[in-house]
Amino acid sequence: MRARTDDLSPDQRQILDDVEAQGLHIAVVAGDDGDDDGPPPHVASVGLWESFGQPEVVVFGLPTEVAAELLESIADEADEGHTFLDGTRHEGLLRDYPVRFVAVPKAHYAACFGAACWAYEGCDFPAVQLVWPDKQGRWPWDPAAREGFRAAQPVLGRADAGA
Repeated sequence: MRARTDDLSPDQRQILDDVEAQGLHIAVVAGDDGDDDGPPPHVASVGLWESFGQPEVVVFGLPTEVAAELLESIADEADEGHTFLDGTRHEGLLRDYPVRFVAVPKAHYAACFGAACWAYEGCDFPAVQLVWPDKQGRWPWDPAAREGFRAAQPVLGRADAGA
């Protein structure tokens, strides 16, 4: 983790303070406005790898508060020794719905984990995407899933995500 220096901005200090105090900083990323190829709005962790040996996590398509609560739950679970790795499915993180974790390719790190790359002084950490189903239980890679659902939650890793 990056060392504290006098030239850090208040936001940069906050990232390091949160990781030190809670093991986790939650980065809210506005995303693109639909005009470029960047990811949609999302919430990403900073510090899970440093604090708990848990890959960093990104969540798309959920309200900021819900996504932040999910990341806090993951930190709590990781603090108890649980890990959420590529290809795994978990019950209980999202009420009434299972979630899956998919490895995030390094090509997406700068756009999705910019704060983590800054904090780690590089992008040398593992990361997964938390993927959730729609109300009908369809995953974003399901051909029957609505296009709007898929667009709000792009799967950055493999398309079938262990379906």
